[in-house]
Amino acid sequence: MLRTGEQQRSNGQYLYTYKGKDGKNKFVYSWRLEPTDRQPEGKRSGKSLRELETEIENSLNEETAYHGGDVTVLALVERYISIKTGVRHNTLAGYKTVVNILKKEEFGSRRIDLVKPSDAKLWLIKLQSEDKRSYSSIHSIRGLCALHSVWLLRMT
Repeated sequence: MLRTGEQQRSNGQYLYTYKGKDGKNKFVYSWRLEPTDRQPEGKRSGKSLRELETEIENSLNEETAYHGGDVTVLALVERYISIKTGVRHNTLAGYKTVVNILKKEEFGSRRIDLVKPSDAKLWLIKLQSEDKRSYSSIHSIRGLCALHSVWLLRMT
């Protein structure tokens, strides 16, 4: 049974319509309605419509652009810092240090939908081995952007 916003097209493909943050209608398509449905022969495999709906809902609720949009690691870190309240002066100074490091690194300009947790780990290893960053710097960076808070924003 189809839910609100779902349709089945004449070719058998399923369509989900939703309103994006910009207020415009957005569409996603899938050949399967449920994850357990079989993929039609000769059709490219992908996520089911219900899986896509869940991702979209999570994305809209978390205020993160679906499919990553143009959101970079740096932009997401800056956004995370902006919503943190009641932070002490020294903590804020540490955050600014991390932002400055991200501005200098290529990793900071990467789109969040293209970055995997393993990429973040490799970047931290590079900072330690090649750039000779101290343990405390690595710990601050990791705590703020690479593996904890920001990635949780992206992955939920």
